[in-house]
Amino acid sequence: MGMKKVKISSVKRAAHLKNKKVPQSKQQQQKLAQQKAAKEKAQNVFIQKARKKDNLAQKKRQNRPETRISNLTHQNDEEDGDDLVDKVVDMLEDEDLEYLQLSKNSKQRKRKYVEEIGEENHEDLKHSISLEKQYASKTAEELENKKVKVNLLPIKSREGDIIARSAEIDYKAKVKRIKKQKEEEERNEDNVLEQEFYGDSDEDVVDDEDANIASINPENKVITTTDLLIVRQQEIERQKFRIGIICSGILEKPEDKIRNFKALFELMDETTSTGSINLLTIRKLALVSLTEIFKDILPEYRVGQVDTKMQHVRKATLERVTYENALLQQFKKFLQRLEKLTAAVNRRGQANKTPQAIKMAEVSVYSMCEILTAHPYFNYVKNVAQLLVYMLNCNYPRMREAVNQCFRYVFANDKKLEMSLFIMRRINRLIKTKNNNVNLECITCLMALKIKNVNLDLEKENELKHKKLEAHRQRLLNLSKKERKRRKKLAELNKELEETRAEENKQTKNYKLTEIVKMMFTIYFRVLKSDPNSKVLSAILEGLAEFAHVINLDFFADLIDVLNRILETQEDLGYREQLHCIQTIFAILSGQGEILNIDPIRFYQHFYRNMLAVNAGKNHDDFRIILKTLDEVLVKRRRNMSQQRLMAFVKRLLIVSLHLLHHGTLASLGTIKTTFQLTSVLDILLDTDCSIGSGKYNPELEDPEYCNASCTALYELTMLARHYHPTVRKMALHIANGVPATGEGSLPSEIGKLTALELFEQFDSTSMVFNPSIPVPSQTSSEPKIKKSKHSYLQNDLKLDCQKLFKEQFIHLEDISKNSEIIDFYKELKLSC
Repeated sequence: MGMKKVKISSVKRAAHLKNKKVPQSKQQQQKLAQQKAAKEKAQNVFIQKARKKDNLAQKKRQNRPETRISNLTHQNDEEDGDDLVDKVVDMLEDEDLEYLQLSKNSKQRKRKYVEEIGEENHEDLKHSISLEKQYASKTAEELENKKVKVNLLPIKSREGDIIARSAEIDYKAKVKRIKKQKEEEERNEDNVLEQEFYGDSDEDVVDDEDANIASINPENKVITTTDLLIVRQQEIERQKFRIGIICSGILEKPEDKIRNFKALFELMDETTSTGSINLLTIRKLALVSLTEIFKDILPEYRVGQVDTKMQHVRKATLERVTYENALLQQFKKFLQRLEKLTAAVNRRGQANKTPQAIKMAEVSVYSMCEILTAHPYFNYVKNVAQLLVYMLNCNYPRMREAVNQCFRYVFANDKKLEMSLFIMRRINRLIKTKNNNVNLECITCLMALKIKNVNLDLEKENELKHKKLEAHRQRLLNLSKKERKRRKKLAELNKELEETRAEENKQTKNYKLTEIVKMMFTIYFRVLKSDPNSKVLSAILEGLAEFAHVINLDFFADLIDVLNRILETQEDLGYREQLHCIQTIFAILSGQGEILNIDPIRFYQHFYRNMLAVNAGKNHDDFRIILKTLDEVLVKRRRNMSQQRLMAFVKRLLIVSLHLLHHGTLASLGTIKTTFQLTSVLDILLDTDCSIGSGKYNPELEDPEYCNASCTALYELTMLARHYHPTVRKMALHIANGVPATGEGSLPSEIGKLTALELFEQFDSTSMVFNPSIPVPSQTSSEPKIKKSKHSYLQNDLKLDCQKLFKEQFIHLEDISKNSEIIDFYKELKLSC
């Protein structure tokens, strides 16, 4: 067939010539071939392998019979398309046809080369690929681990020297491997899922999923008491484990475990949400566990309210505020439950006062006491203190004692004095509403207040100071302008100095302390005035004796009259209350009360009579009151006493020392030693000649002025010189020798410098510790030596008869020892006589 020429328009021909490629020379073609070969070599081995696999798969498909048939079916279509191809070829020029033919031949050559390699050396190709893969992985690892030394900027030292620096960095920058991170995240998620599957999480424990797994009576058998006890013990152990898991989770990360408080709150109730009954032991354990958790995680500061909607806060601050608010809500729920448990006991009537309710109320009181002592200034703790004040007047001694000890600890360790003042006001209100009909614990807890130097006359002094300042101000107004400026600058400077010295804090603290003292004496004086026969009178008198040094001077005369009336009128008043009254009166009179014109002779008589009430029995600790009063009477007021009265008190004190334990005896001798050192009047008591003086000593007389103590001597020192305690013996000989400072009869310096109260406390053996320690007996001789005693006879005839009897019976001693018979000497003596 001939070729047909087709005419093309000039426009199409111009476009064809424009797009027509310029034929390349042989050098250009060689360069292009080299570039293509380099690209093929640089390609990844894995891509070449994938292409080879695809070519092999295509070849296999072509060799299948099905593909052959499909190729035959399409041959006709291809033949029909040849005509169109011939027409297109006629339109192309000779150079374009040559280029297409060359590209077609190169593709065919590549296919043949791949097929030949795949058929002949397939195994060698695999081996080479594996070698190349290993080489590539090794080179990649070497590049990752390779370090390059890089010079850094130099630095200049303090001496001015320039120091060069260098560092090693990676040769190849590490690229973020997102795939590895995703794989690690997927592994972590799998681990978490496994932990949840195998029960490592505490959610199932918190939710108590295993509560109803075991049945008490699965086969409807007869339940015995042993079965019930076993099931009860198993339930307690299971709930113990559950409480431990919940508490450990909360303490580990309380921000994420706030919801676990709900499970502990359910264990505190009588019944759970499912209707099952909680055992009393489990309820106590849950309550105590919650108390310990709150003691650990509650902050020391007071949590404030922050409105996060109105003001913008940082993310960390927002998380902290959210956690604190959630913790505060849980703490509030806990306190509400404690209040509910204690309210069931305080209500009138016996409907809800079951033994279980009383025990739970007791544990609740202990819990509130622990919270108050651990966090006295946290939110809602004032509500706890107010509730505990009412528990001071409950009908259960153990609860009252727990609250008493708690308030004593708060009073002794409260530095801000805010909580102490709050508790004092609540106690004052309670006593006032109950008309002084309260328990002793409401008064005795006030003894722990640390009141030292409080000036109740401070308001009057401030008024006088204010008047002086007003007068000074008027004088300043009359000064010149220059002088007033100078005074103003000095005032500002003084104010700044006071701020640096924390004078404002001291004033605030003194104000609170003054208010506490006023409140305390208001309670004391109200009881003494309105109800002197109250059951708390002993505690009131003890408190007055303890804090008599801070009583206002205006109340001295009235207070002494009231105490004297109590001593004279109340016959059933115990010795302890009388001693407290006398101690208070002498504490007042030895201080600022010296200016009062009061004769204390009647109080001397009361004190002289009550000194014999204390002995070595149960009331031996009350001798401390006598020691404090003797310090006021014999030491501080010795110049206001007559010689007869002073000697009578010394003689009575030495008599009392014979009835006391060794530390009480030492304290008595210490007081006598101090009195001997301060006055020389008592030297007459060391003289055994009783012919000098008028009258005879009467120890039973209650008036020390007329008992004639100067006509006796301190004979008790001879008995104390043979006391079982070595220090008592030394002290007694020291006083008997006239209290010498040095030489024979002097005391060691470590004993001589101690006061009476220090001797009483230091040598106290109530804790089973003997001071000085008892030496261990020596073990040189295994058997103790028996000393032969001599017989003494009143009559010589009796001596001769006894000797005769012993000689007659001596012959039969061996027979008696063999026959183990007993000799009746009195019977034999009668027979011989």
